[in-house]
Amino acid sequence: MENEQELPVTYTIFAPNCLSMRQRAAGKLNRVGRPKQARACVDADKKICSAALDLFAARNFSAVTIKDISCATGFNTALIYYYFGSKEDLFQQAVTMAVDRAFEQFRMSRDATKPPQEAIFDWLDTHIRDYATIAKLIKISIDYASTADRKPAIDRAIRQFYDQERDALRAALRAGVVTGTTAKVDVDAIATFISTYLDGVFVRAMVLKDFKPIEAIAGLKPLLIELLRPDRPAGRRMRAQG
Repeated sequence: MENEQELPVTYTIFAPNCLSMRQRAAGKLNRVGRPKQARACVDADKKICSAALDLFAARNFSAVTIKDISCATGFNTALIYYYFGSKEDLFQQAVTMAVDRAFEQFRMSRDATKPPQEAIFDWLDTHIRDYATIAKLIKISIDYASTADRKPAIDRAIRQFYDQERDALRAALRAGVVTGTTAKVDVDAIATFISTYLDGVFVRAMVLKDFKPIEAIAGLKPLLIELLRPDRPAGRRMRAQG
């Protein structure tokens, strides 16, 4: 990718959550009258979901139609509606797929033998390794937030990314404080700072084409190392706990 912040339409994303999508569709696949393409194409739902994520990110939620997704995948609209009852359902599954992929990469990188704060650095590395997918997730979330008719199920799907991120960061920070491997910082404040910083990187990359998001993400690590250093003078700690 020549410029990391560009979101090309590639239709090639691996989706670890698609097994659950296929399982949810299993009952449909066994009934009489299913579309012929459902019998002929393996993993059609995964391919549809991946293409939808790319299209939603390249344009926006309201601009993309089921027909557009049909043209991008080669699957007819009947098959798409067979797996996903509506565009909103497909959008929700695309969000869930992106969230699952990001956290699958994070879990795979974790090493329980390392100090707790390494989990924070692993989360930063996940944003670098899987930049394209997370960028698409944030792009479609921003676009969706401006729609007039928001759906609670989609809001929950987007929220789960931030909930899981918050829980992972808090757990690592608390473990560091308890074991004495990090300074006694305000866990919630630092977790919010990290999450907000990362969001800002992705948004800035959407606005400024010459911005270097990967370098900005990598640059957060030395700042956190200094901030969390256990021997850091108490007066210089960020909102240190009493």
